[in-house]
Amino acid sequence: TFRHGAQTALNSLGEFLRDQGAITEEALREALAVQNNRSLPMGVILVEMGATDEPTVARAQAKQSRMPFVDLAGKTPPSRLTDLLDAQSAWDLEAIPVAEKGAELVVAISDPSKAVVADTLRFLLDRDIRMAMTTPSALGAALEKSYGAKQSGGTAAPVSTDEAESDEAPVVRLVRKMFEDAVASRASDIHIEPFHGTVRVRFRVDGALQVYAEHPVELFPALMSHLKVSAGLDIAEKRKPQDGRIGMSVNGSDLDIRVSILPTNHGESCVMRLLDREANLISLQELGLDAEAQDWFRSLIERPNGIFLVTGPTGSGKTTTLYAALQTLNRPDKKILTVEDPVEYRISGINQVQVHPHIGLDFSRALRAFLRQAPNVILVGEIRDRETAEVAIQASLTGHIVFSTVHTNDAPSAVTRLLDMGVPPFLVATSLQGVLAQRLVRRLCPKCSREQPADALACQVLGLKEGDTMTVAKGCAHCGRTGYYGRVGVFERLEMNAALRDSLFQMENSSDFLKSATGSSRYTLLLTDAIAKARAGLTSVSEVLRVTSVDTMAGVSATSSSQDEASNS
Repeated sequence: TFRHGAQTALNSLGEFLRDQGAITEEALREALAVQNNRSLPMGVILVEMGATDEPTVARAQAKQSRMPFVDLAGKTPPSRLTDLLDAQSAWDLEAIPVAEKGAELVVAISDPSKAVVADTLRFLLDRDIRMAMTTPSALGAALEKSYGAKQSGGTAAPVSTDEAESDEAPVVRLVRKMFEDAVASRASDIHIEPFHGTVRVRFRVDGALQVYAEHPVELFPALMSHLKVSAGLDIAEKRKPQDGRIGMSVNGSDLDIRVSILPTNHGESCVMRLLDREANLISLQELGLDAEAQDWFRSLIERPNGIFLVTGPTGSGKTTTLYAALQTLNRPDKKILTVEDPVEYRISGINQVQVHPHIGLDFSRALRAFLRQAPNVILVGEIRDRETAEVAIQASLTGHIVFSTVHTNDAPSAVTRLLDMGVPPFLVATSLQGVLAQRLVRRLCPKCSREQPADALACQVLGLKEGDTMTVAKGCAHCGRTGYYGRVGVFERLEMNAALRDSLFQMENSSDFLKSATGSSRYTLLLTDAIAKARAGLTSVSEVLRVTSVDTMAGVSATSSSQDEASNS
């Protein structure tokens, strides 16, 4: 509402002043002509022309923006209020605390378009904010009296390391609140993105990005400087990508925050991955594996040797699945070693190794060292190259069960990915036990889900009949009005058998194996599991379509949102 009101005030200020009798029609026409050439705010032009004065303009803007007017001429706000805001933030935001009205802090600005800083000040000061208008000259004088002169060149002083790390700095409170809200929202990532005139902050919750806040772009330098200092990055470097990490405790959670900085045309984009190292690991059942799939999974991971792969795109839950496997095997009679990049969760009773490529400790080197440690179970975070693949396979052939991940779209393609890396087919055939491909779908909110008659799309995708019901969720406070709360895995399984091993030995190219695998009785489709979960009311038709390829259903992509539309009806 502030932003809309401010824009209205900017567009019609001259007419408003004319209608109020504050300026003449001739003065308005002259001011409009000047504005076409100089692109200055109407109020500034009218004051420069002598057609009116600053207080008259400010009062008019206050009326149009539905804000009170505060006369700061010759006055200095109380220090107990101005001390709430540091000098850099005050000058950057061009705002100053001037009074208290009950629980609200009244903050003066001289530009109605700056009313958006109210959101930022709420984060910075953790107070209810009420914006008020004053004149530019009075605001400038009050800022100088309260905070000292603004730095030459029209910008605030650069943020020093001490300032960025100071626990008293409001930007520190803003960042702290951002992390607290991210944890409370179950966010996996925080995205901070500068655009023209604003900085957007988004949380990724249950795999979907949601706008959390927008801040004035003037706040961005202090915000980025603080995050860079906290992550051990170079605050002066703004041209190159940087990666760092922040360790902190938030609401009882011991967070390991991975920070990625990327230069963009509007400034540096910052993405932070939140990992709770002490989080409780989930069981096979909690992953979303049904009883049959759990038995299959256990039968493979309990084998004394061989290699077992989990595949899927980034963010599909592969690490969580492998950790569930390790938890299942984590007994005193087994020695378990992992090499990861990064070590995402600490597991008691398991020896975990973080790769350090800069000192030569990569996946393959760690694997070779593992073989001298006499482990029963080995986890390799990811197979990225032929060397790592061959060492992992050799380990699996010498009395170890090896778990790892690759990035492919389906289970059979994980096998051909190893072949494409240059691993000989006979090594793959003799070592590979099975592949689990997976995606994550959003769970329907248990608080607001309900049954309704199945629509045409549900009948088409889920194989329902007319008169059957489908589960939808309309959205509530518990799920943030999204209709979803949490995620569950959907899975595709491939178990190697004699026929599939023979096909690897006899194939002329990788497509021959893909044909054999997709026709095998040991292969279960991701789509089958996704449909079963939607029919059971765990997820929606639109989520099924999002994570699967349904080539035989004409027009499905054009109508894939109908489940969500139905849920909002």
